[in-house]
Amino acid sequence: MSDSAAPTPVPENEGGAWYVAAFRHDYLQRYAHRDDGLGRREAAFALRALDLKPGARVLDLCCGAGRHSRALAKAGLHVTGVDLSADLLHAARKESAGLNVDYIRADMRAVPLQSNSMDGAVSLFTSFGYFCDEAEDARVIAEVARILKPGAHYLFDFFNRAATLRNLVRESRQFAGGVALRERRWYDAKRGRLNKLALRGPYDKRGAILESVRAYSPGELRTLFARAGMKLASEHGDLSGAPFNARHSPRCVLVAVKE
Repeated sequence: MSDSAAPTPVPENEGGAWYVAAFRHDYLQRYAHRDDGLGRREAAFALRALDLKPGARVLDLCCGAGRHSRALAKAGLHVTGVDLSADLLHAARKESAGLNVDYIRADMRAVPLQSNSMDGAVSLFTSFGYFCDEAEDARVIAEVARILKPGAHYLFDFFNRAATLRNLVRESRQFAGGVALRERRWYDAKRGRLNKLALRGPYDKRGAILESVRAYSPGELRTLFARAGMKLASEHGDLSGAPFNARHSPRCVLVAVKE
């Protein structure tokens, strides 16, 4: 499913990394449908999967504007949200006043938390596969494993590659913040990456927003977890807890335990 007319190469250097530009304040407009209501519904499954008592400490890695962090905190957990985006963390702190949530700005590969300090962790809405080097992605899972207490659960939410590529919508349009956006999606088979480019207006490439994620298969993800000392406890096809079907499930949701 490669696209020979893919419009923009993925930056190779961290200085021009796509995820620095993509997760600024306008992200909240482009993904306005990912709101607190949806966050509460998705967090409900996370609470069941993590099997934690009130007061437990949970890491929300790549927390964004905090919609899942708030839902988990309202359920009685002590949440630490970590994200690289200053804009999204500003919004998270503003909306989380009075809740038991601490927000930290940090790279997901080097989280400033003590080893064996967390009772559980979540990574939701495809917060993985961002880096050009697969070894850097592996560092993320190893970092979560370092932070978790032995026996703690990690809920990891990623897209199911087979179903996503088969049902890929090549082009769509939406209005975000009063601006018309044209979104192009393509799979770069050579690099194994799923890309999306958002263009303002029909042809204007100025200020185009690129998103690029390595399209790991479920088997590749299982291997990364095993290498990090994480044992899979269950697999699901979405954040309602549906059984995982390799061909049809929209998501690949893994629940792993630190051994």
